[in-house]
Amino acid sequence: MAGIAVAADSWRPGPGGGRRVLAVGTPARLNRAWRRAGWQVDRHALDLGPAADLAGRPFTPPVKAWPHPDAAYDAVVIHDQLAHVVDDEAAIAEAARVLRPGGRLLLRVPRDGPLAWLDSYNLYRYLRDFTKRGASLSETRGIGWRRHYPRHDLVRLLGAQFRVTAMATEGAGFTDIARLIPLIVFRWLLRWDRGVALAWPLVDLVARLDDRLGAGPFGYYVVVKAERTRVPAPGWE
Repeated sequence: MAGIAVAADSWRPGPGGGRRVLAVGTPARLNRAWRRAGWQVDRHALDLGPAADLAGRPFTPPVKAWPHPDAAYDAVVIHDQLAHVVDDEAAIAEAARVLRPGGRLLLRVPRDGPLAWLDSYNLYRYLRDFTKRGASLSETRGIGWRRHYPRHDLVRLLGAQFRVTAMATEGAGFTDIARLIPLIVFRWLLRWDRGVALAWPLVDLVARLDDRLGAGPFGYYVVVKAERTRVPAPGWE
């Protein structure tokens, strides 16, 4: 099975329709790949926690009320954000609601495996808690850390709403190593958030390369391909 980056290049909408995809938290480079493949891409972001609607924060649609009608999409792609939300079961239920029967779900989350200790968000949280220094991260404002999922938990989470058709791992943790360095240097040590923003293009470059690495059983992320139950999706396999 191809990883999430390769799927963006290889998936094609079905003939005569099936062209709407809801991209949840996906990087701009993947959205462009979906559009090149012929998809109509709508973007969405999950509410990462209770601070999302405070003054000065950009509005984030609440995870329990996605602003999209029932059965409106042929595919939903959730890229990493599920690991941050307070109620991941509600997010999966909403993904099922907006998908047509037989529609495709592509989900990527950090894996509970041998590389989980590299998680930059969690390491920064532990450093901040121990030293009482540095600003908190918006990505962990909800549950305080980033989840890592065992495969069997993902099957349980998708439940009766989806039929899992494939799982694979990708990435070797280099993205988190690249992300942790500016978080420690600029946010924790220098307290200069602008420095983090300046370093982010380099982190994104590392992520592009890391996403295409195959680490087999040691992969940092697990990518799940699933199908909305009740009606089979043509061309899915």
